[in-house]
Amino acid sequence: MYKKISLIFLALSELACIIIGIKTHPLVIVLIPLGLIILWILINHVGFTLMLLSFTAVIKGVIIESLPIFAFVDITVLITMVIWFGLIKLLLEGEWTLISKRKQPLILFITFAAIVAFSLFYTPSPIYGYNKVIRFGFIGVTMFLTPIIFIKTQNDSKILLNYFKYSILIILFAIIGQFLYFAISGKFAFLLGYYNRFSIPGANPIQVSRYLAIGATIMTVYIIRRSVFYNISHFLILLALLLAIIATGSRGPLVSIFFGIICYAYLFEKQHKKRIYLYGSFAIIIALSLLIILPEIITKRFFDVTQGAVLLTTEGVKHVSTVATRLGYWQMSIESWFSSLWNYFLGLGAGGFSSLFIWRDWRWYPHNVFFEVLVEYGSIGLIVFISFLILSYKKISEGLVEGIFTDHSAVWVAVTLVMFFSAQFSGDINDNRVLWMLIGITIASTHVDQVKNIKVVH
Repeated sequence: MYKKISLIFLALSELACIIIGIKTHPLVIVLIPLGLIILWILINHVGFTLMLLSFTAVIKGVIIESLPIFAFVDITVLITMVIWFGLIKLLLEGEWTLISKRKQPLILFITFAAIVAFSLFYTPSPIYGYNKVIRFGFIGVTMFLTPIIFIKTQNDSKILLNYFKYSILIILFAIIGQFLYFAISGKFAFLLGYYNRFSIPGANPIQVSRYLAIGATIMTVYIIRRSVFYNISHFLILLALLLAIIATGSRGPLVSIFFGIICYAYLFEKQHKKRIYLYGSFAIIIALSLLIILPEIITKRFFDVTQGAVLLTTEGVKHVSTVATRLGYWQMSIESWFSSLWNYFLGLGAGGFSSLFIWRDWRWYPHNVFFEVLVEYGSIGLIVFISFLILSYKKISEGLVEGIFTDHSAVWVAVTLVMFFSAQFSGDINDNRVLWMLIGITIASTHVDQVKNIKVVH
């Protein structure tokens, strides 16, 4: 019966496509069925669709240039809806089972999302606040929930990791390709004078750099865990990734790699201390060498830490220090938190940090996830958020098998730590939605390792 209904639906769809194609354009006869096939593939491969969703910040500009219709349709929301179609399909098939050990972090995360949503009732910045609440509640929660549901085996985790590796390689080739082209043609001054930094067309260089940092972290974990013979290719890829990160001009992700790897090594790879110190020193030497060797027009952002850069602002042309600006934002957050009893417990509300500026309802945020939670959701929001992080850490640590992680889980743990540190330098809770996804992936991945180990023991 089900097959007959499917065939009837397929026949009617093809007939409709032919009629629409005759009335509009012959290509429609091909494009609509092709679109439906792609949609069905995405619905049936939730992991791949989740990877696409996480990369929208990088690929959105290219997609809009290629398909102008997406200038009017938010592709991030569209892909999120496709993921929910996939999740609903899993639910109908009886594949949606939330294991108790994964429920606890999920409950805390949803509680935090509820606090974010409630703060919309009292925020002084309703426009930005509304946008922030909707995107976090819909996209952020989806990205955390999805891996918790669909990762049921180690193979699911490994396949998702492969999706990320190949996608990051594409980004790497794009950045290195640009670099080589402008190096050979001698047009560095033109490129960086106009665009300032290397990036994917239409993408924020910081977002591109974050994904390159994920790639560098993956290579670093492989180098730590594998023999020297297998590490030659990993070293070369790591070198290319560090070069690409420097070319984007983003300092936060580069620093986050070293903080994240050091933290990961201290917490979970104590048995590889000597190798970590050796390779870590080697990576730092590579990064410093690249900063010294590369043309000043590329590396100047990394040395403009104190004096800043010359920018055109609303007050005219002036020196602006990114580091000093961040510190100023964090100080403003603390002062606002202590300014009243209401702000101390409940904060300014979603997007409320922007009310501290002349543009009271604009997209301003402290560029640090803890200060953002503190100033906008108060002590209550901060307690729930920290509780979520602590519980997530405990659940992840339970995935250690005889004191070590499996290779794929080790990569997820290290990448999550790197993105955690990255969230302390840039972005708001929506810009850092990849972090929520990675925490969900890591919880699920380490849990399946734990389950498999228990089965082997028994």
